[in-house]
Amino acid sequence: MPLFSLNKKMHVLIVEDDVRLRASLREQCENNGFSVSEASDASAVLALLAKRSPDVMVLDLILPLQDGVSLLEDVRHAGYEFPVLILSNLLGSDELRKDAERLGAAFFNKSSVSLDDIIKEIKKKL
Repeated sequence: MPLFSLNKKMHVLIVEDDVRLRASLREQCENNGFSVSEASDASAVLALLAKRSPDVMVLDLILPLQDGVSLLEDVRHAGYEFPVLILSNLLGSDELRKDAERLGAAFFNKSSVSLDDIIKEIKKKL
């Protein structure tokens, strides 16, 4: 069942440089009734945010130009407070987890979470 807020689809911003994963996430989100914007690097995220703030952001940690944690810090400093789900295979570092939590983000391992699990987490955040 599609998610709507005042007759408006909930909006997900997917920030992922892996084209195939980004396309899969987009398809899964759209199939669940979300509108979607995509970015493959930090500069694209900032340009998209200037046009429309998402209801939730799915963020990769390893991106070209700027890592996901510093991008999220910039986003938070700019005043955006939407929920963020960080996806990464870099779960070995407690520091990364602490940074994600400090910035109000949930942290998920790409290799152990399914697309359905990500959609469930997005719905929980909304």
